[in-house]
Amino acid sequence: CRLMKPVQKVSLAASRITPGNLQARLATESLPSELVPLMTAFNGALDRLANGYRVQQEFLATTAHELKTPLALMRGTVELGDSSDRAQLLSDIDAMSRQIQQLLQLAECSESHNYIMAETDPAMVVADAIVKLDRLADSRDVAINTNALAKPILIKADSAALAILIRNLLENAIQHAPAGTTVEVLHDENGLTVRDYGPGIAPNDLPKVFNRFWRGADSDGRSGLGLAICQQIAQAHGWTIAIIAANPGAAFRVVFDDLDQSSPEAYRLISSLRQRGVGERATS
Repeated sequence: CRLMKPVQKVSLAASRITPGNLQARLATESLPSELVPLMTAFNGALDRLANGYRVQQEFLATTAHELKTPLALMRGTVELGDSSDRAQLLSDIDAMSRQIQQLLQLAECSESHNYIMAETDPAMVVADAIVKLDRLADSRDVAINTNALAKPILIKADSAALAILIRNLLENAIQHAPAGTTVEVLHDENGLTVRDYGPGIAPNDLPKVFNRFWRGADSDGRSGLGLAICQQIAQAHGWTIAIIAANPGAAFRVVFDDLDQSSPEAYRLISSLRQRGVGERATS
């Protein structure tokens, strides 16, 4: 009985942990040595749970702020009844609609049970995304080029989620590509790279680019969720997504194969393109 008292005490403490006191931890003093690793692991799980809860609370607060500001501006426009601001009002509504759509995408891709994994050809998904973004690219005088593999590479993926990831990377690249240049989608056996020839990313901003709601200096009214969604989708699939060296411009590398740590194929492709000056659109 005396040996069981510390265990009973710890069990009672565990039963009292709620979302309101996630900082509480289970004491390991006086416990049998055989149970200390179990309690330590449980405390580690509580640490991760508390951190996740904190991140979600911060995300909700930031989301509320992000939606509150444009709503207030739209309300002011409506109350003033100034018809000359109709175009701006419609633009604000479109921006909010896109932000809400991306919030829904982020919520959906954060749940692993929403994914339907099947054999997928990334090149086919890329081709479809290029067709759908053709009008946006044309409006900014940007071309989208892609290379072909000798044979199709099939991966286990949720094709809809992969389409969102690729579309977001392409949209991001198109938005930053100077007029008259190209956006490159480079396939290889282990993954793909999306590259633009724009101003690139400041070194101080590199750690922030995948943060939710982070925007660069030239964000042009974008929500700051696109790259966060890409990272979430990549993590759910066990892939990696990172920024790799590119000068000029920026290149985002998605690795489907965990063995591909250094991405030598991506570096060779980018080096080759730079030597050939592929950043400038070819004229016929």
